[in-house]
This record gives sequence, C-alpha cells and structure tokens, in this order.
Amino acid sequence: MQGNQWGRRVGGAAALFVAFGVGLLWGSTGGASTEQDTARVFNSHTGLVFNYVTPGQGPAFESAMIRVSEALAASEDLERRLQGASWKLYRAEESLDGEVLLYISLLSPVVSGADYWVPDILNEAFPTEVQELYQAYAGAFEDGQILMNLSPVWAP
Repeated sequence: MQGNQWGRRVGGAAALFVAFGVGLLWGSTGGASTEQDTARVFNSHTGLVFNYVTPGQGPAFESAMIRVSEALAASEDLERRLQGASWKLYRAEESLDGEVLLYISLLSPVVSGADYWVPDILNEAFPTEVQELYQAYAGAFEDGQILMNLSPVWAP
C-alpha cells in the first residue's frame, strides 16, 4: 500500500468513532439494508461504507481494494481520480463477534453524482482481470455492507 491514499489504522476523528458505533448497531439489529444494489451514489458531503469481512479473507479484500485505488489513481476520467483522492480505507484493529473483520471506507468529500460501485471501477480499469478481482472482493464478505450518508453537525 505504499504511496497511495489507503489508510490502515482507525485514528483520531471522533465522528468516525461515532459512525463506527452507529454502523455496528445498525448492522447487528438489521436497521440498515445489506442488500447488494448496483449503485453506490452518495447524496451528502461525506459517505461511509462498512464492510464486514470473513475471518481470513482480509488479505483478499485488501488486495482487491488496492486494485480499486490503482484504478482510480490511473483513470483518465477526472471524476474517478477525484474519487480516489477522497477515498480512505480503514481496518478496525479489533475484530467483531465471530472474528469478523470490519473495514470502513471514508469518502470525504463525496464526488457528487459519482458511482462508487467497486465492480464497475474494477471493470473499467482491468477488464481482463475483473472476474478474478470481483470474486476475491465479493467472496470476502461475511455480512455485506452498510452505506451511510453523513451531514456535518455544528455546535450552537
């Protein structure tokens, strides 16, 4: 992961920890959908994606996401490069129940109207590898994903 924007350590932002807790609560109670649509378009300034990854599948998921990062950085499309520049990936240092790994994508600022659907990004950049990359990506999930739009809240 040298030289790219993908972070690996959950760090200091209080908002990230609050969102983490909300994501865990929603994921464990069924309060948010984990269905796989084909659109990942956010309608706020900041988006979060919680990825619940099967124990032992972290390296496969990370490898696929490194390819996403490479695809976005090398794209000729300005929108895709902007997506890459504002997309940070974190891995929770503590595993969840059942040793499930939690990866959080922090998208800030969100590129308005842009689709963050990973298979499309991989297909655009690596059409001959997309099947293998998609299988590694999709096969890593334990309980799917939760997407959240965040709006800033300012203290009075």
